[in-house]
Amino acid sequence: MAEHDDLIAAVTELAAPIADRHEVELLDIVVKGPRGRRLVRITLDLLDPEAEGDLDVDTIASVTRELSKALDESDPIDGRYTFEVTSPGTDRPLRSPRDFRRNLGRDVRIERDLGADEREELTGRLAAASEDQITLEIDGQDLDVPLGTITSARVVLPW
Repeated sequence: MAEHDDLIAAVTELAAPIADRHEVELLDIVVKGPRGRRLVRITLDLLDPEAEGDLDVDTIASVTRELSKALDESDPIDGRYTFEVTSPGTDRPLRSPRDFRRNLGRDVRIERDLGADEREELTGRLAAASEDQITLEIDGQDLDVPLGTITSARVVLPW
């Protein structure tokens, strides 16, 4: 596990300044697979959670070129690997207050922990999101849900 953590730290050190230069947020870095067949996946998003639209392809391509060059020069990963730079998909989990704010007005499905090994699944329109709770509108009623009780959350896709 230490090698895995070291790889993520090395890639983060290279990726963070490149993301900053392109004014994008470095959301996630995943390094998985055995040596010689690793996958390195970088997920980027817009810095502004209130911004309209999504991360554009040109920005992703620019970050990919710069980071690929930095990885080649630094060579922190032994052997061959597959490298991907992507934006978050519509089906990605909602984890942070920022994720919830970006999806205000959309239908979401959450699972929350009620304690004593009880869980509850709820689906409703995301009406509000703060740093410590969300508000779901379910059948015309608002329900406040503390973020700390949410075990999983996703946007309900319209299809």
